[in-house]
This record gives sequence, C-alpha cells and structure tokens, in this order.
Amino acid sequence: MILIYIVGPAGSGKSTLTGAFYEYLYDKYNELNIITLNLDPGVKFLPYTPHVDIRDFITLEEVMSKYSLGPNGGLIVSTDLIVEYIEDLKFEISEYNDPDIVIIDTPGQMELFAFRSTGPLIANSLGYGGIKKATLFLFDPNLCKNPNGFISTLLLATSVQYRFLDVPQINVLSKIDLVEKSIIKKIIRWSNDYNLLENETHRTERGLIREMSSLIAQVFMQLGGSPSLINVSATTNYGMDNLWGCIQRILNYDESPLY
Repeated sequence: MILIYIVGPAGSGKSTLTGAFYEYLYDKYNELNIITLNLDPGVKFLPYTPHVDIRDFITLEEVMSKYSLGPNGGLIVSTDLIVEYIEDLKFEISEYNDPDIVIIDTPGQMELFAFRSTGPLIANSLGYGGIKKATLFLFDPNLCKNPNGFISTLLLATSVQYRFLDVPQINVLSKIDLVEKSIIKKIIRWSNDYNLLENETHRTERGLIREMSSLIAQVFMQLGGSPSLINVSATTNYGMDNLWGCIQRILNYDESPLY
C-alpha cells in the first residue's frame, strides 16, 4: 500500500489535485485499487467524492457547537480530534479490499496538520502491512512569483519535511495553468539554482528582506538544496506522468507485478 499525503498552504490546490490525480491514476492504471481519503473536517465542498471521509465521524460545525468555539478554535480542536478516529479510518480503508494507493487530502489550514502533533501521529498510524508513504508539498505559483515569496514557501516545505523526516517529500508547483509560462520557468530555475535565486534577491529586494532572503538562499545551498519542483496542472493533467514517475522512483515502487 502507498499513502500519498497532499500538503500545502491554503488555496494551493490540494483538493483539486487529489481529485485530478485520482482520476489520472484510475484511468491509466485501472488494475490498481486506488481510493481517496479526506482528512479535512471543516471543508464545505470538495471537487471529488472521497471514498473515506473524516466528516463521517467529525465535522467542524459539530465541534464548534459542542465546545462553544469560534471557527479558528473549532478548526484546531476538530483537527486534533482526528486521532480519536484513526482506527475507524483504517477500517474504512480496509473495506476497499486493501487498496494499493490511498491519496490523502489534508486539512486546508496546513499548520493545523503539519505543525501540531496530529499530522505526524496520523502519518505514523494510518495503513498497515507493507506501507510506503510520500508527501506532496504544493507550491502555489501565485505566492512564488518573487524571490521573497518563493523562499517563504521553500521554508514552509522544508519545515514540513523536517516534521515528517521518515516520509519522502516531493515538491510540486501546482496550478501552472493559472499563471504565465515565463513565471513558471523562472520559479523552476530558482528551484534548481540557488545562486540564481540569491542573485535575484539582490536585484529585486531591498533592505532587511534582501539580506534575509540572501542568507536563507545561502543556507539552502550549503544544505545541498531541496528536491526540484515538478510542475503540474490539475486542470490539464500536465505533469501527472512526471509526478507519478517521481513517486515510483523515491518509493522504489513497481506496479507491474499487480497487472
């Protein structure tokens, strides 16, 4: 079994990619048993119908009513309460005849899942048997158009990778159909060449932001960089082959014995 966690800032396209990636894999590899899992108890609408849904056990509205909380407090509590339903989720997953791949749509507010104890606990508890796990961290191109925004997102991605050290991470540039191709090319170049990124910070930024961005870029150079971005569109399916190939490589996974 492969568990694929899709993580990223609010609005980066997690749910849209979850649905599109499921459709891509289902159409191309229909011999594989693939399902989706929604872990966001507060989401109102999803662009896909999850096979397993945390909202069958807990919802934001119920938590807000029960504990007399506002939306923010309710999100924190409802996300933390997911751990009480891990066995239920595992049972629901097993009901689909031990799926080969589970694509997991994480809560919209990334920090609630990634930076509290909930995320790592769920990641270590879901599934059973010979499990392989991967995290897809989504870079929103609208947030990465300038060096400052790109470096901020890179720091978030690195923080998530640090929190889930035992789970390989793939950095994905999502929603590429919504911005100009020149911007996509620029962001990809930055992800592959931190010297270029540092030079760009000196050219475009000023004052303390320039100094901080430059220092952070140097740190990433010293660390050997981070995984190159894979650019993907959930609307056109561009990059899906590359994304699936990267997942197979980092997990040393070969689906052919399943055919």
